[in-house]
Formats: sequence, structure tokens, C-alpha cells
Amino acid sequence: MKAEEDLQNKIEQGLTSDASIDGEAYQYVFKSLKKEPTFHVSTSFADRVVSMLDRKEERRDYWWMAAGIFLSVIALIVTFALVKAELTAGVFTFLSGYQGLVIFGIAFILLLHWVDKKVIKRQLSTPAH
Repeated sequence: MKAEEDLQNKIEQGLTSDASIDGEAYQYVFKSLKKEPTFHVSTSFADRVVSMLDRKEERRDYWWMAAGIFLSVIALIVTFALVKAELTAGVFTFLSGYQGLVIFGIAFILLLHWVDKKVIKRQLSTPAH
């Protein structure tokens, strides 16, 4: 490994023109590294790539949220089927008087989730000036 480093250093300094395969390979690599790339990207290229990744991540989050809601509903149905419970019997009697509160709770949680996605995370992702 030391011999390779010595060869690299000599070629970088222009001290040797080694005719071996390794020497020619190192000379080719170093000569290529000194050249400027022939392509140019627009100034907004990085911003576009990041926005595409953000959109992809956001879609993935919505799929996971939909899957979670779907599986929760399935679990609730299976639970009711196994227990054979009714909403007006047993431990669920308190729900019959608070339907508005339950609906408000669900709507409030969904509103908080929307605010988190649209406002808070967007503010955190924008650079501070």
C-alpha cells in the first residue's frame, strides 16, 4: 500500500512517468481530475431535486396514514365482532351522550396533523434569512 501512495505522490508532483499499468492509470486519473467538467446544471437544480424528494416523502406519509386509519377501523370492527358488544351496552354507555365530543376530538386531531404537515414542517424546512 505504501508503494501505491509513493507512486501517487510522485505522479501528482510530476516527478515520474512510470510506464507500468498502475503508473499510466494514475497519470490518466490525475490528468482527468484537472479538467473542468463539460456539463453545467442550472442554479435551481438542487432545489428541484429536494422538492421532488419532499413530495415523494409526503406521498409516502399519506399512504402510511391511510394504512394506519384503515387498519385501525378493521381492528375496531374485529374487536366488536369478537366481543359482540354494542355501543349502548357495557363500558361504552358513556359514548352515547358524548357523540359530539368524540367527533370534535377526531376532527381536532386531523386538524393538528394538517397544521403540522402544511405549516410547521414547511417552516422548518425553509432556510432562515
